[in-house]
Amino acid sequence: MKNKIALLIFIFFGGIFILFAQKKSDCKVLKKGIQEQYLGKCKKGLAHGKGVAKGINTYKGSFKKGLPNGKGVLTFASGNYYEGQFKNGLMNGKGKLVFKVNGSDSIRIGIWKNDRYIGKAKIPDYSVKWNRGVDRYTFRKVQESDSFVTNKVKIKFMQNGSYNTSISNIRLDSTNGNRIETPNYVGYENITYPFECKLNYTTSNKLKTMTFDVIFAFIINTPGEWELILNN
Repeated sequence: MKNKIALLIFIFFGGIFILFAQKKSDCKVLKKGIQEQYLGKCKKGLAHGKGVAKGINTYKGSFKKGLPNGKGVLTFASGNYYEGQFKNGLMNGKGKLVFKVNGSDSIRIGIWKNDRYIGKAKIPDYSVKWNRGVDRYTFRKVQESDSFVTNKVKIKFMQNGSYNTSISNIRLDSTNGNRIETPNYVGYENITYPFECKLNYTTSNKLKTMTFDVIFAFIINTPGEWELILNN
């Protein structure tokens, strides 16, 4: 009975070894340190797609033309590892490096370029998450935030150089703040940043021959009084 179990184990692991060896011989990895073994997707004889490559170091993630490219994790022989973006086999983009200092884990998070740490990622003042139907938009900080300035966002609708009077069915959803509405703008005051907002409304086209629905979603990270102008 023991001999049969041993034989089954040998066959099982032997099959895995053969499969892995085939993957290695059929598909090449071009980055030094992870060239010895490869298991994953292949294209034209090179690692391409998701896979795992091993050597002195180990890489698990996306490949392109034989090199790490996209998201992945590179674990070094020391146990240190980098998790983040790669391009052409090198650490490029956002990522974090976890390494030991006097036996304790340290983490360096930010932007990398060609395996070198550039610095912490800068958070943008604002960003647009969704835009359907807005021809042009402008974010403008009117005043910096201080004890005399209310954190506020004013949203104005423009068309052909003047106020868009065809706006209807306005719906606003936000993460916080008190809604305000005047003949010239809508928005929120007493905001806590970061502030997220989504607008839905109906407007006519520039020739006033038809109407269409608009969706616009954004986030503002920097405190202050802001003005957002939407042109349709």
